[in-house]
Amino acid sequence: MKSFFHKLTIKNKIFITFAFTYVIVITVIGVLMYVTNVNEMKNQTQSMSKVLTTQFSRTIDMYFEDIERLSMAIFTDSTIQTTLSNYEESILYNDITIRNVLYPRLFTFVYPHDWVVGVELYTNTGTVFDYRNHRNLSIRYDTQPHEWMLQLNEMDKIDFMLLPTTTPSPPDEGVEHIVSLVRHVYEIPQRNKIGSIKIDIDLTVFEELLEIENVEELEEHMRVIVVDDDMNVIYDQNNQLIGQQSQELATAINNSQHLNDGIINWQSSRFLYTDNYSDFTNWNMLVLIENDFIVFEQKQILFFVVITGAITITIIALISYYLSYGITRPFAKLMNKMKRVERGNLSAHMKETQNPEIDVLVRVYNNMLNSIHKLISEVYESSITEKNAKISALQSQINPHFLYNTLNIMKSISRVKGVEEVAEISEALSDLFKYSMKDLDKEVTLLEEINHIENYMRIQQHRFRNRYRLQVNMTEQVKQASIPKLMIQPLVENAVNHGLKDIQENGLVTITAFQKEQTIYITVIDNGAGISEDKLQLLNRQLNQKIIETNDSGVGLTNVSQRLRLMYGARYQLQIVSKENEGTKVTIQLPFNRKGSK
Repeated sequence: MKSFFHKLTIKNKIFITFAFTYVIVITVIGVLMYVTNVNEMKNQTQSMSKVLTTQFSRTIDMYFEDIERLSMAIFTDSTIQTTLSNYEESILYNDITIRNVLYPRLFTFVYPHDWVVGVELYTNTGTVFDYRNHRNLSIRYDTQPHEWMLQLNEMDKIDFMLLPTTTPSPPDEGVEHIVSLVRHVYEIPQRNKIGSIKIDIDLTVFEELLEIENVEELEEHMRVIVVDDDMNVIYDQNNQLIGQQSQELATAINNSQHLNDGIINWQSSRFLYTDNYSDFTNWNMLVLIENDFIVFEQKQILFFVVITGAITITIIALISYYLSYGITRPFAKLMNKMKRVERGNLSAHMKETQNPEIDVLVRVYNNMLNSIHKLISEVYESSITEKNAKISALQSQINPHFLYNTLNIMKSISRVKGVEEVAEISEALSDLFKYSMKDLDKEVTLLEEINHIENYMRIQQHRFRNRYRLQVNMTEQVKQASIPKLMIQPLVENAVNHGLKDIQENGLVTITAFQKEQTIYITVIDNGAGISEDKLQLLNRQLNQKIIETNDSGVGLTNVSQRLRLMYGARYQLQIVSKENEGTKVTIQLPFNRKGSK
């Protein structure tokens, strides 16, 4: 992994370092945000649950305070006081008369209270006047006192009791469960017990009392339960435990209180639990919130943190990329310039970037180029002298046998045919030596070089009796092009001596010259024996060598290649294409300059 990182570019290293650092920072921040928000959300939920528990308990207290006041109103009503005080066991007619007297009084008391199912008035003798649901008032007789009556006998005269939830008996239409307030009635002012009151309330009132707003999401996961001191369930929001005694719930609450964590495990689920005990009703209000709600909120927080973190990391990654790109861009430009220098272009200078650190490198780089260029110029100037000496030495390599053979031809022709042809050969030979031996370091026009080659070919044609001929194709604009002296003649000589030496007739040397942009392309083509693949590879290697090696097979080509390199640089080259028994094509490239122009 370490070696892989070292192989990366500076831009990628900066990008990966920045991105990795920020990813770690964002991840740590995201984890801290998640943990903090989860704990805060749990605390807020628990606080809201406590508020709701207190609010619910207070609401029920207020409602039953109203019912308690209703019982006191009935307790102190003069008609009811008189009826119960003077009531004696009597005939049915008297009870019916009393019922007709009590009905309008009870109707008046109960009518404003929609959730009051009925009111029962008990006399000391067991007669019960039962007012039920705004309909009528019935009479029944209880032979035995109820248990709650016995409990009330042990309590203060102003006390009352709230009985656990029961099913109305006889059943009332539309009423499933009731909770009852009971108390004794005492004569005023003697304070003698003259009867009892039982007020039945429809348990549906709890649904209205415990209705909450603006917490729909919480309400779906919340369960409200009201229990008394004996864990009798007065009210259950899910209507599962109403009227039952739940010891399992009592055990779960005791365990939670022991652990002091506010979490209970009950009915195979986990709940966040809060409670509030009412001294007025002696009921305990329980609010249970499913742990799924906490988990759901945790997932919401986690989703928010992950999405926010992903977006932040993406933005930071883009910023890191562009930052690394901006930092390394000058270095990339510098590297590209250096690659151009490596390929031989010493003019690839850089401009300053107004960045102090980068500009130091730019100045050092430009100074380095200037120094290299200066050194090359000095070497080039020193090599010019060496070049001229080499050229002179190269020209001295003209085959002396050529002069000898030419003179023999002149002598033979003079004996056989006469002096005119000898004069022609002599003139061509004179021009040839005059051109070759004078001002070797000066440039000539392409046309002058071609004229020299034509003199050479006339002599060869006389020598070999027209076994081959010369063909020249060049455009008008290149005739006055300036070229080094004796640059093309060695290529023609090489074609005659090696390519056409075994040709007995129809030998052809073609010279083609044309201009393309600022470069002249000159080709010398023969239709001779060609060069084998192995010899061609060997010749190409020799042409690329810096030291001239003379041999019988390619001295002319090697000398031309070395002169091109010395005078114009590596950009201008000599190229050879050849196939055995098909001929050879030699191409040279020269910069286009007219004779006399700079």
